[in-house]
Amino acid sequence: MPFTAPWIVHFPGAEIATVTLAFAWGATVGSFINVVVHRLPRGESPVSGRSHCPKCGSAIRARDNVPVLGWLLLRGRCRDCDAAISPRYPLVEAACGALTAAVAAAELVGGGRWLPLLADASGRGIDRLLLLGDWPLLISCGLHAAILMTMLAWSLLAVECGSLACRGSAAAIVGVILVVVVTPLAGPVGVLPDGGSWPPSSPPWPTLVASVAGVALGAVAGRLTGGVVDGCCLALLGAALGWQAVVVVTVGTSAIRWVTTAVGAASNRRPHPGAPGIPAIVTAAAVQILCWHPILTAWRHVIRFMGGS
Repeated sequence: MPFTAPWIVHFPGAEIATVTLAFAWGATVGSFINVVVHRLPRGESPVSGRSHCPKCGSAIRARDNVPVLGWLLLRGRCRDCDAAISPRYPLVEAACGALTAAVAAAELVGGGRWLPLLADASGRGIDRLLLLGDWPLLISCGLHAAILMTMLAWSLLAVECGSLACRGSAAAIVGVILVVVVTPLAGPVGVLPDGGSWPPSSPPWPTLVASVAGVALGAVAGRLTGGVVDGCCLALLGAALGWQAVVVVTVGTSAIRWVTTAVGAASNRRPHPGAPGIPAIVTAAAVQILCWHPILTAWRHVIRFMGGS
């Protein structure tokens, strides 16, 4: 009988592979986001033409275009003209990879336990998807990761082209609404203050009402607190999670921005222009998505307290 080490028996291979593949997918999307952020403000097409060095125009080789690793292997320099390559590129790729990997770890590996509409189903870990064929779980993961990366792209574009950053936002929001209406378990909680379903009818109407309410409040809240880009981001998030999440993320975003402003003023430091951090609204939205179920539970406690019940 061959010897098998205990660590091999309990090695979470499927879980590690899932998170690794999620990071790779997110980093690849992040590489495309870099292209979009660089080309759109200059009136160039983000889908036609090979990536090239902005200084010498030389096409970037395939081996140098691997997300994060390509920049590290080149030591942040163009292979042909030795011009410096902004650290923004690997940071955006790594941020998108990390966001996607975190969502996959929480929702796929976690078996949906952080999702309010999928938390009570049987099955845990990646086995729930592989063995039970729980496709709403996979749709939810892909949807939430895509929303976070879209919000990041809009936030980065806002620095370059202001309110024009959200071109195409209406199509993105409608697309999210269609996804959650077709897959209600991957969509928002009910429209009632405690997350209860309304109207009292069969799907897809309660999901559609909750999603549209999230879009409406997100658009209004974002424009009041942060302008057009925040409105687009919160409307997109509201379409997937509902208006309750919009309230939480709006408060969280304001708190993060206040803290970072206070810390920056106290330290008298300015962030490096080529190395932007993840915007506050994306950070707050990521926390909301990753901790959706416990945040909703706390929300319901607050609603009951305010209602005196």
